[in-house]
Amino acid sequence: MTATPKHPQQPVLEVLSSLSYRTGELSGYLQEVAQGLSELMQLDWSVVTFCKNDSERILASTINLGEAADEVYSLHGSLTGTVFNTGKPLVVEDATACSDYGNAPEGYRAYLGVPLRIPAGEVIGTICSFQHQPRRFTEEEVQLAKLFAERAATAIDNYHLYQQQQQVNQRLEAEIKERHQVQIALQESEEKFRQLAENIEQVFWIRRPDGQILYLSPAFEQVWGQSCQQWLHDRNLWAASIHPDDRSRMLEAQRLGQGKVDEEYRIVRSDGSIRLIRDQSFPVRDDLGNIYRIAGIAEDITERRQAEQEMGRAIAALAEVGELAAMIVHEVRNPLTTVLMGLNAIRSIELPESVQERLNLSLEEAERIRNLLKEILLYAKPQALQPSELEINAFIGDTLESIRMMPAISRRIDFLPAPHPVRVLADKDKLKQVFINLVDNACQALSAESVTNADAKITWTVEPDLITNSVYIRIHNGGNPISPETLPKLMKPFFTTKSCGTGLGLAIVKRIVDAHSGELMITSNEAEGTQVSIKFAILT
Repeated sequence: MTATPKHPQQPVLEVLSSLSYRTGELSGYLQEVAQGLSELMQLDWSVVTFCKNDSERILASTINLGEAADEVYSLHGSLTGTVFNTGKPLVVEDATACSDYGNAPEGYRAYLGVPLRIPAGEVIGTICSFQHQPRRFTEEEVQLAKLFAERAATAIDNYHLYQQQQQVNQRLEAEIKERHQVQIALQESEEKFRQLAENIEQVFWIRRPDGQILYLSPAFEQVWGQSCQQWLHDRNLWAASIHPDDRSRMLEAQRLGQGKVDEEYRIVRSDGSIRLIRDQSFPVRDDLGNIYRIAGIAEDITERRQAEQEMGRAIAALAEVGELAAMIVHEVRNPLTTVLMGLNAIRSIELPESVQERLNLSLEEAERIRNLLKEILLYAKPQALQPSELEINAFIGDTLESIRMMPAISRRIDFLPAPHPVRVLADKDKLKQVFINLVDNACQALSAESVTNADAKITWTVEPDLITNSVYIRIHNGGNPISPETLPKLMKPFFTTKSCGTGLGLAIVKRIVDAHSGELMITSNEAEGTQVSIKFAILT
């Protein structure tokens, strides 16, 4: 029996249908896209790139690029830059003979590039294919590449949406308000955001103006402790669930707010427990201005409010302790200064050796007390910032020159800046204090036995993350690792592993980083040593 020949489009359909994107698994899916395109068109190399601010990053490649896959490349003068900037497909039969559109990677001549355009219309990257030998690409091949580009762009767009779920409230309201035909737009929006609503911890709901619930996300059952199906058939259950002391206020706010409400109220669950809810809703109107639907987000903020209250009490207590500490420090510093002056005066007198040793010990301990008092004042003082725009590569370069002149810094420091300027908003004096403290700690962490070792160095790197719009500043040393039991305690006040430390250095660093809305992280293991990372938002 003779096999039935395949339709010309069947291999394409088979490859496209085999692509299966799952939320959060972007890298593997893009690799399938690049591999499928290369196999169908018999290409030597295909890549999927993410482009932003005149630079690109490779997200998937059909050949192993090793460490080069993690680098950020400039779009200037490249074929990919032409595709990204024009937003149109580009076909080059022989890039060595025609360089009008940019240069191809070494060893490749033919080029086919298609922009990755998300549904909003923005070009976010490219899917590019290369051939060692000159080649003419047909219009059918360009259209095929567009199909794969559409799949890749959709996957990247969905991935970004998944990463930004916390902003779903604002995005949902903006999406609905921008629609001209509200009735059709609401149906589309419900479908578009359904997958997000199924996964967020908040309760996403839609109801009619008469109170009839049309949709409740799965989080409702966990927050209210009741069945969604029961609420969809009884419009009075919402009011009945509200704490009696808050019920009349909420019903009045709902009546006067015309659907737009941002209120906090308590609910009584079926098990008798009381939860605090923040409910934000807004009306959806038709073309005549009549309220057609009311949508909103309800969130259980019980633990958050309790934490805020506890934090408020802790802050008040800390402020009192800080004021008391400052008073005690000032009271102690004056007599301590007198004691130090007296001890230094006695030091000039010729004394027996045993007495001189005791005198030296007394001076060392008094000096340690003075340093401790200074750090207590620094820690207790509120972190009032004077932020300005800083280019982090240049700032660290200048700071590093000062650090290298310090007598206590006796280790080699290698600085690896970001490949392009990175700007942050920070207080330069306090940030300099942070870096000096961390570099000093890194130097002290290197054991005395490693002084002559070629690996006994500090590595200071700046690593931007274009996808999260953040920058990571990392200080690494290869000294002895910190035990897992000690790591969580390092940033607590007065905890130290040093024989003469005060235990306030890292605590002060953390307070400064927190004041910048940054994040301080410490990792340590036998294989890689210890690394301190600071994460800041990049100015755009």
